[in-house]
Amino acid sequence: MTAMSNLATQFLLGTSACLLIGCSSPQFDKRPFTQSDPKATSLVAASQDAHGGKAFAKIRDVSVRYEGNWPPIVPIVQPTLSDIKFRGRSEERMLIDSRFIAQEHSGPDGKKVVIRESGTVTVAYNGVPSSDSEVNHAAALVADVYAMFLLGPFYFDRPGVVFAPDGEAVVDNATCDKVLAILRPGFGYSKEDRVILFIDRATKRLRRVRMTLDGLESTRGAEVDVTFRDFREIGGILWATDFDERIRVPFDLPAHHWNMLGLDLNRGLHKSDLTVDGFKGRAGKPAASFSSE
Repeated sequence: MTAMSNLATQFLLGTSACLLIGCSSPQFDKRPFTQSDPKATSLVAASQDAHGGKAFAKIRDVSVRYEGNWPPIVPIVQPTLSDIKFRGRSEERMLIDSRFIAQEHSGPDGKKVVIRESGTVTVAYNGVPSSDSEVNHAAALVADVYAMFLLGPFYFDRPGVVFAPDGEAVVDNATCDKVLAILRPGFGYSKEDRVILFIDRATKRLRRVRMTLDGLESTRGAEVDVTFRDFREIGGILWATDFDERIRVPFDLPAHHWNMLGLDLNRGLHKSDLTVDGFKGRAGKPAASFSSE
């Protein structure tokens, strides 16, 4: 038995035991909320204010650079979603008003480009377009959730969101008020996803999100959270620069850790700069490194 297959066997045995003893449990309220609760809406608005408030309205486009790593088990569990041969570093661009997203991922096997716009996605590997439905749906899901990770509480200024109070929890020793956000549509090609926002009671910073990922058959029913740390103020906005992801249901397992290495704003980007063949013109320059690097 190879080391990889042995690891997979150990994982499957451990996961089966975990499910039998119930070591992870769903946290989402499944009621069909149709109207936002004023208290929950107020909490989200307070978090937006804490992250920069009105300064966000001045942002037209964002250029960002990430680098991350995956625990060895994740490519076995989610090979298409993790896509580790192409997802190590990335240069990503977003046009804020239209939520147009472009990603250039790079890894040991080359470059993967994703263009996400208005319910559509285009994916290319080393310049060759993908016609694989699972690959394309996974790319759409990743693009959408990374928009949320980047924008934090501002992401939820979008159509089709309903907010409800969801109790409290502690994140990194800070008491947080939880807000349930129902997204219709959800991430990728999901009709609906649910997100719990963990809003620091003292600072109103968004410290964590916990989400469903129903846009892929392989992730349907799972719950994942991402904890935000090491905030930097750029352009009057607080941006998280350290991201720690864990699978929470059906088992508790580290999933992905990545860091923002650079970010700059308002280059004056246009859709024509962002193509499946690569980034052009003003989009081509790497995101500005942080001054401490």
